[in-house]
Parts: sequence; structure tokens; C-alpha cells
Amino acid sequence: MMNDRKEAFRDANQVFDAYGNSILRFAYAYVHNLSDAEDILQDTMYQYLTKAGSFENETHRKAWLFKVAANLSKNKLKSEKLREYDELKEELAAKEKEDLSYLWEAVGRLPLKYRQVLHLYYYEGMEAKQAAMILQVKEATLRSHLARGREMLRRILLEEYGITAEDF
Repeated sequence: MMNDRKEAFRDANQVFDAYGNSILRFAYAYVHNLSDAEDILQDTMYQYLTKAGSFENETHRKAWLFKVAANLSKNKLKSEKLREYDELKEELAAKEKEDLSYLWEAVGRLPLKYRQVLHLYYYEGMEAKQAAMILQVKEATLRSHLARGREMLRRILLEEYGITAEDF
């Protein structure tokens, strides 16, 4: 029993190291509040420890984690009015990438359905089919939201930052 428990915590630590920051960012994209996003991450990990079964592969595990985080985020949005948006913290900026905080600030101004699609598709690198499964929408709907979100983002970047596609 003690070895099973140690193994479960070791596994959870590995999962947290691999996906913790991504889940935090994903939750933040929903709730726009770092404290709430951290709570969602913690609750996701708790559910992983207590309710997760076996997974077919690592992609299945990742999809399960993001599905749980999405559901917890939706519940958070339903259960209370969100406090004022926190500014995106510097520690949330990707370590390996150049400073694109202005881009994520612009994404943050999009409606939730576009924000979450752009996050999963571009930041998490998920395929449309997998992102659609997580968000419980048809793949065609996800692609439509992706196209509309891109267009809205393009307008925000042009109007507020003077950035065009050629600048990338």
C-alpha cells in the first residue's frame, strides 16, 4: 500500500512537471485570474491523483488533464463573477520564446470561445480534432472559431499595436 502511494505521488509529480505550466496557462485563459488558475491546476492534479484511471498513451493522458481543467474552469466561471482581470505575470511568459506578452494580452481580449481555441491550437500545439474533443465541440465548429479568432486577433494587433502579418 505504501509503495502504491509513493508511486502515485511520483507519477503525479512527473505529470505536474510535464503539464503543470500548460494547465495553468490554459486555466488562466479561461478565468483571467492567476489565483483562480492556480486553484484549477491544484484541483486538476487532485483529480488526477484520486480519479484518473489508466491511459492508452501520453496523448490520452494530456487530453484527460486538459478536459478536467476545462471543466473546472467552466465551473469556476459559472459559480462566481470573476474579479478584475489580473495582468499576465512575467513568469507565465514562455521561457524559450521571445517576449510575446503583447500577443497573449491581445488574445486575452477575445471572447472565451476564441481564446480557448487559439490557446489549445497554437500554444499547446494540439490538433483540431483533439482540441475539439476537449472543448466538446465539433471539429468544424472548432475550425470556424479558430478562423474567426484569428481574424479578431489580426484586427486587434493592427488597431492597437500597428502589427501586421508581415511583421511576424
